[in-house]
Amino acid sequence: MHSDDANIWQASTTISAVCISSIAAILASTWFWKKPGSKECKPSLKPQKWVKVGNVKKLIVYPIKSCAGVVVEKAVVTTLGLKCHNANIRDRDFMVVDENGRQVTMVKFPTMALIKMEVGEGDIITLSAPDMPSFTFTFPKPDGTNERVCRVKHDAHLKALDCGDDVSQWFQEYIGDSTLRLYYHHLNFTQRTFEPYMFKCPQFERSDMGAFHNETSYLLVSEESIDELNKRLDKNSSWKNWRPTILIDQVNEPFAEVNWSFVKIGRGNGILKTAVPCYRYV
Repeated sequence: MHSDDANIWQASTTISAVCISSIAAILASTWFWKKPGSKECKPSLKPQKWVKVGNVKKLIVYPIKSCAGVVVEKAVVTTLGLKCHNANIRDRDFMVVDENGRQVTMVKFPTMALIKMEVGEGDIITLSAPDMPSFTFTFPKPDGTNERVCRVKHDAHLKALDCGDDVSQWFQEYIGDSTLRLYYHHLNFTQRTFEPYMFKCPQFERSDMGAFHNETSYLLVSEESIDELNKRLDKNSSWKNWRPTILIDQVNEPFAEVNWSFVKIGRGNGILKTAVPCYRYV
């Protein structure tokens, strides 16, 4: 995603798309701006004609990997993911890890989905969860002693900052595991590397991969696709189950988004390009 703080999206913005090729994904796909091997998408390669295909219904930032999302009215586009317009909080910049520095997710601890993070004035961070007192702390800064190495999926050497004993104890008490720590992705570039299947996606490049994200820093899903999927499930799901950063609606048919190669949000430079299927949905 081409990053520029002047690129600000907000809910209810028009979505346009051009269909160039379909991708092998079900329900949703992740999207990216850049063309492989170039610093930005050349004007001659960008579509010149657009068709309205829907609206942005929600923009969601997930500050902590596998924890609750924050629905925002506006968000800043950055290379590593959406950033809240009025707060220094970016998508999946924080991650809970075990004693070996390996990512801990709601797959193992489902109650993590109820942990909320808010950032107020002075970058004061507040954590909250059911039946827990709220806890406040500030963003960690490198001090020569708090840099750690952690693991996301196959990447075992990602640098991060430990947020400290007090905040880690809060997570340990709520989740019920005395080994847990909270880490912060303090670098402004991705540290992720490709998994084998990603090499089959010609438009995907390493810089698309975000902070502590599984695949890329943006995920787009239509509400119509979720509604259609629910007809096939024993138990209904919502966008909270699928965890998109961009939820759209008013799409002409379910799963239409899997055929979009480019997506333009609003009238500015907010153009996304297909990168890789999201394997949460395949």
